[in-house]
Amino acid sequence: MINANNYKIIEDFVATIYSTDIDNFGNKSYYPAILKIISSVNLRSFKENDVLCDNSTFCNTALGTNINAIARGLNLPRETTRRKVEELIKLNWVFRCNSELYVTQKWREINLTNINSLLEKVKKLSRVLEKQALEQNHLKAS
Repeated sequence: MINANNYKIIEDFVATIYSTDIDNFGNKSYYPAILKIISSVNLRSFKENDVLCDNSTFCNTALGTNINAIARGLNLPRETTRRKVEELIKLNWVFRCNSELYVTQKWREINLTNINSLLEKVKKLSRVLEKQALEQNHLKAS
């Protein structure tokens, strides 16, 4: 059973994800989902050590995706997805290279900051849960 303090920490962790998306994108609800799908596909075969490399290097080493794959992944109409991707291209969050879609260096920089923030929260959560488990084991042993 999860206690109230742990619940609050987990809820804070989950809220961080959504609040960061709201902060970055406001009422553009599909933007984070589209960016996360493109980024996830891009990184599947990424060979470089530095995800903050320039867009050209990223394009040459990452796996590209397309509008149809994004639309299927989000269960959205293709035309809606196409319009949202075009908006993201204009905002410099996504770019085309060889007819495929990639997240820009700008997005990767912001996303890395968000990932580091979430990682710190995961570490905190892990420490709290580990401490609780040790306390429960100590009580059982007594």
